[in-house]
Amino acid sequence: MIPYLFVVAAAIAALGIIRAYKKAHNSILEGRGDAAKIQSKFFLHVAIIEALPIILLVIGLVLAEEQTFSMEDIYIPLAIVIGLFIFNAIIVFSQISQVKHLRNSKQIEEHTLHAARGISFIAIALSNAVPIISLVFMIMITS
Repeated sequence: MIPYLFVVAAAIAALGIIRAYKKAHNSILEGRGDAAKIQSKFFLHVAIIEALPIILLVIGLVLAEEQTFSMEDIYIPLAIVIGLFIFNAIIVFSQISQVKHLRNSKQIEEHTLHAARGISFIAIALSNAVPIISLVFMIMITS
């Protein structure tokens, strides 16, 4: 069950950050304020979202210290976390393609384009941070 604690941490972080990203991305594209303020608010949301997953990761490591796991025990959790990577990539790259489409039809300004792209690449890194840590921790707890 402990490997699934890492999966829960990865899922909470990845899905929460993707949700915050989509909200910030749409705000930038719709021009609902200064892009820098929207990005600052996005970073604040990410920090709040990552609090619980970090606690779950620490609890998982503490509990895993007393047990041993084989590689077979973590196949399904590893597959789920890898699925989260794929999900994150699909969501972010679909948003990037939306920006390219808007740029080609000249519906957004150049500075809006750069802000939307910037937050997209930041979101890829942030949404995959906890899942990467979860993968590493799952591999660490195997004997």
